[in-house]
Amino acid sequence: MRTKILSGLLFAVLLSGCNFTEKQEVVEWKIQNNPYYKHKKSQFEVLAMNEKYTTMMLGDSITDEGLWNELLNNDKVQNRGISGDTTSGVLERLDSISSNIQQVFIMIGVNDIMRGKEVDEVYNNYLKIIKIFKDKNIKVNIQATLYVGEARKADFNAKIEELNRRLEKYTSENQITFINLNPIFAPQKVLKKEFTFDDLHLNGTAYKLWANEIKKYF
Repeated sequence: MRTKILSGLLFAVLLSGCNFTEKQEVVEWKIQNNPYYKHKKSQFEVLAMNEKYTTMMLGDSITDEGLWNELLNNDKVQNRGISGDTTSGVLERLDSISSNIQQVFIMIGVNDIMRGKEVDEVYNNYLKIIKIFKDKNIKVNIQATLYVGEARKADFNAKIEELNRRLEKYTSENQITFINLNPIFAPQKVLKKEFTFDDLHLNGTAYKLWANEIKKYF
């Protein structure tokens, strides 16, 4: 009797486990579902009527971490970076652009690539972002996506290079400013260790060099 009971329980367990072999729905990761993204986006929306600012810094964590008004010594520069953001995330938050914004500096794309997006999709999203600003007569400055450091170079830098190649070609053909910081931060196509602590984000020395490069566009 005990053997029959144990056999029955084993069968029930195996039967209940059959569901795990069925195809499970895979929910695509989106930065738009991240609480930090939602909180920052909501701030940008309530501040959209602030007419003080004329320049926007737009991007992911690499932009988000910059103290731009101090780095540029300019209190009319606003930071619209969100840590972890992607090109699709940027597209979903451009309805809060202040009417006084005259120019934007954009750096985005590394998180798309690190999340497995193909260059075609990232590039096409970039073109949509550019069009939104151009339609508002806002001067667009595209900043090359930065290479990552030694620990991650094999996985991502080839795609980063391809994205930058396409962006540089497009901006050249459409009279848009393209600012390439990689010759400074990654002359060998790998982010130099002297500019980062984690092979992705930038330290203070790097931000100071970055700011010096874009001051000429003000």
